[in-house]
Amino acid sequence: MIASAACLSPGTGAGPARAGGADGAPTALPADLRAWDELTRRFHAKDVLSWPQRQVDGKPCRVSPALTVPVGEELNHHRLTVEFTGTGSVELGLVHSAGSNLDYALAKRYLRSRFRPVSSGQEVIISSGRRCERTAWLLLRSKGDVRITAVRHRCWRGKGTIYGHVARVFEFAGQKLPYRIMAPRNYDPRRSYPLVVSISGSGGVGTDNRRNMEMVILARYLFANYYHDARFECFSIVPQIPPANAAPAPYWPKGPRGRPVADYYAYIEAAHENGWFVQATLALIRQLIAKDALRIDPDRIYYSGFSYGGRACWEFLKAGRDLFAGAICCAGWPIGRLGLAPTGPALRRLKQDVSRYKHIPVLIVHGQNDRRMQPGSQAVHREIIAQGGKSTYVVLPGANHISSAGATWGNRKYVAWLFEQNRKKNP
Repeated sequence: MIASAACLSPGTGAGPARAGGADGAPTALPADLRAWDELTRRFHAKDVLSWPQRQVDGKPCRVSPALTVPVGEELNHHRLTVEFTGTGSVELGLVHSAGSNLDYALAKRYLRSRFRPVSSGQEVIISSGRRCERTAWLLLRSKGDVRITAVRHRCWRGKGTIYGHVARVFEFAGQKLPYRIMAPRNYDPRRSYPLVVSISGSGGVGTDNRRNMEMVILARYLFANYYHDARFECFSIVPQIPPANAAPAPYWPKGPRGRPVADYYAYIEAAHENGWFVQATLALIRQLIAKDALRIDPDRIYYSGFSYGGRACWEFLKAGRDLFAGAICCAGWPIGRLGLAPTGPALRRLKQDVSRYKHIPVLIVHGQNDRRMQPGSQAVHREIIAQGGKSTYVVLPGANHISSAGATWGNRKYVAWLFEQNRKKNP
């Protein structure tokens, strides 16, 4: 039924190897980061006529054979082209699923793209915001006097990836830090690229190197939403926050009796500027910057964090005040108790903390209905402004704690703001 099918070799998506320049520039992306390739299917007219017809949204359409990859691989970024003659119209759509049951996938609207009208030869890109999808079907609907002559389907295939990020482990102080990393789509060794650090909420805590990617973090959107936007090409890393009892004892913030200091909760000791997780992540960032083969721009290191990661934002900015060019803190809070603005000793400490990172531009975002998180963030915002720093405070109408994440990372304006920051511009 498939007239011709071609599978490019792994790593072709990273571009062909280039000869090294006189400055010793690397010739290609390191092989361990080329974890994806491209699949291509092409159907001729007789193949399309043999596709079965199904009712979708009450209207008939033709459904292609399934494109399926094994467990451990994922499909995304489908590029569809149809060639036709005649005076009628053609619409293309896509069904995508982690399983192989077409009836189930058709019944779930979130597994179907909307139909898109196309011209003959026009390429349509359809991406999925869902992880680890392994099966895809093309949907084709025509109206009027139309003769389909060819359909082409190209798509991105990742091997061992989640949202385009491959699994890696970094060793620091005798312990392992699981993390995920994604390289720029059109990597060019003649360019330099930003590095975006995404820290998840507490639901991403663990050691499996998967839960960190299942949270609503900027890294997911960099792959699913902005992958084809040249403005946002970057290296992206997602370190996984360790469980509370996994951090080596010397890195726990403790008081005189060996207990966590008063203004930290027992389950978030990892979010401390001198804690193992923060220090391990900063060491990882510096190691990646030092790798000539990656071409990471040291003046464009960006932090993004949600909830727990938003809480950790201020600790990262203190510990990495010479490293970060900008940060987005979503639904987090600084020192002090939830729901209360810091006062007394906590407020004095906040003023001291702000003096250390006030030069780093920050965007603080909260949902309107996420009231417990806001008092502390409002206090840090006011203090940054009072000390002459750069801070923008945004309240998302109608959003709660969870929904604020998608509303933040899915807002192209906020992400563009982050990518405009440059350490050279900071005072």
